[in-house]
Amino acid sequence: MQSVSALIDKASEVCGGDAALARRMGISKALISLMRSGERGITPGTAAELADIAGDDAREAVISAVIEGAKGTRREGVLREILGKAVAAGVAGLLVFSYSGDSISATESIAKNDASVNDSIHRI
Repeated sequence: MQSVSALIDKASEVCGGDAALARRMGISKALISLMRSGERGITPGTAAELADIAGDDAREAVISAVIEGAKGTRREGVLREILGKAVAAGVAGLLVFSYSGDSISATESIAKNDASVNDSIHRI
């Protein structure tokens, strides 16, 4: 999981700088700086928006934001353990899908013959 600062840096780079990122998000450039430095936490929704702009996985960004928001509290360890498993499961699922054959053909097959695919899934 990447840090909030790294996520902001990547989104800023995509937009062409902090001022452009701030305009795109409808917030001030000063707020971008405060979030990057950690002086201002980010909400899961802001994390998802930043990830979308950066081209990253929004789910992972939201999980990171929740964990960072609990930093220094008794809940930090519990959330890190629970949500860390969710990230690991998501990555594992993505890898299995990505390497289980021709994903374009699989997508076309699902789109063309949804009933057949559903039958196959239920038999597994």
